[in-house]
Amino acid sequence: MLALYLPILGIMAIDGALLALLGWAYDSPRFASQRISPMPPLRVGMRERMRYFAVSSTLSLVFLGAMTWALWGFGISGDSDATHPLWRDVLDAVVVLFVYDFLYYFLHRLMHHKKLVRHVHAVHHRARNPSALESFYLHPVELFAGLALLHACIGGHALLLGPMSITGYALLFFVHSTLNILVHSGIVFGAWYTWPIDYLAKKHSVHHKDDAGKNYSSLTPIPDTLFGTAG
Repeated sequence: MLALYLPILGIMAIDGALLALLGWAYDSPRFASQRISPMPPLRVGMRERMRYFAVSSTLSLVFLGAMTWALWGFGISGDSDATHPLWRDVLDAVVVLFVYDFLYYFLHRLMHHKKLVRHVHAVHHRARNPSALESFYLHPVELFAGLALLHACIGGHALLLGPMSITGYALLFFVHSTLNILVHSGIVFGAWYTWPIDYLAKKHSVHHKDDAGKNYSSLTPIPDTLFGTAG
């Protein structure tokens, strides 16, 4: 399984560098005009934010290790790397992420139930105007639920279409983790090629700052558009 865990650790290192870069850009006067909102990201000190970041990062490693170990040989197969063409790896990742996005929409709406939002999801919503670091400002239950749902989708894919390769899983994990950071960045990049990320970041900012009853989906606007919660 070392062939699986090395790409995961590499992607996490890339995401860590991205977090540091986006955090610097958010606080830099040089990029002040590109902030979505001038509001402070979170009304707690940096020590508290870093504590949540450390706990969430550690738990992410534990949960990922346990879930990928459970799926190894069934949902994720190292042997399939020798036979899967790249287009199949990309297709597998897209299919799983598409299904996940729809199911996460309903999980996120459930998290806004008055009991769950008070005891679980309210932790994340302390960030009224999130920056990249707040993508890790999560209650452990919410962190586990999101990763469990993603890996349950991989299991469902294996039942219907067969296991993913290591390459397919790496693509899926990279898109899922990196896009989650970018959507919480609090910054619009303004280039023509970044408009999908800028669009999603603005939508998620609305969910945090203006209307928590809008924009529940994680990766695309499709579920919110279909179910009337786009805003």
